[in-house]
Amino acid sequence: MVDTAADKKNKVRAVTEDDIGLKVLYEGPAPSTDIIAIHGIGAHPDDTWCKKVDTGSSTERYVNWLSDEHMLPAVVPDARIMRYGYQSQWFGDEAIKQKASTVAQRLLLSLRRARKADPVRPLLFIAHCFGGLVLLRAMVDAQRSEAKWAGIFQSTTGMVFFGTPFRGAGGLDQAEMLRAAHSQYEEDQVQGAVLNILPPGNESLIDLVTYFFETRQGKGDASIACFFEQKSSNVGAILQGSRIKKFVVDETSGCLDQSESTEKYSLSRDHFGMNKFGRPEEEDFQTVCEVIEKMIEGSPGLIRTRNQGR
Repeated sequence: MVDTAADKKNKVRAVTEDDIGLKVLYEGPAPSTDIIAIHGIGAHPDDTWCKKVDTGSSTERYVNWLSDEHMLPAVVPDARIMRYGYQSQWFGDEAIKQKASTVAQRLLLSLRRARKADPVRPLLFIAHCFGGLVLLRAMVDAQRSEAKWAGIFQSTTGMVFFGTPFRGAGGLDQAEMLRAAHSQYEEDQVQGAVLNILPPGNESLIDLVTYFFETRQGKGDASIACFFEQKSSNVGAILQGSRIKKFVVDETSGCLDQSESTEKYSLSRDHFGMNKFGRPEEEDFQTVCEVIEKMIEGSPGLIRTRNQGR
């Protein structure tokens, strides 16, 4: 979700113009489903889905589970898998004033362009942390203006959320994060507005989740899977390198209320590793794949149900 200033310099690649927007990672010969992955704050849109794997040598190898031929493409060979990238640096030389509604608008524009040839192809989303809030906003806007965003809401049949703070990120102290950033950067190099939606109980977040639930009518709703972290994260790394272990997004915040179309699952990972998989044999990866497979298999029937109700 959010990286330390030190990590930003040493580990997270800067997001360039070439990284922004939709990028096709895999495309089957005759794709029947579009899968879109949305990253969180302070993350690179490609690296955020990569896990470092042991090669038995000194050579480093990173696996992107969205594109590696042995990972998700092997599970859903008839899909087109894309990731959406946006500038999310909130401090440093490349800091940008950003908010969920702005990213959601740009996402919808990109989807409309990319799906022009087949706007009714079933659509499934994967989102990590703040990316999930972007997805909620996009769904609300797409449902409210279906003529403008033709096919997007109506074709969305599945949403997979990794550690999305639907009720706030209780493990992160916004004031402390801002103090840490201001201690290392100039005033104009810190754009903390994007953090305003993260504190538990804030009105903007409550309204967003409420508006999203208003789009759900029961019969024909898109399937939702909420994955929550079982391990605490070193959130102290955000606060100038100290070691403080906390749950960034706990189970209560990271899961929407369960229903016929909404399920929740645990992952034996921390917040910053729950969106990364390196081997097909990983149990957590297999669970995620089963969820995605089930959503894709149910897509045709779900869309038929919606069309009958229109």
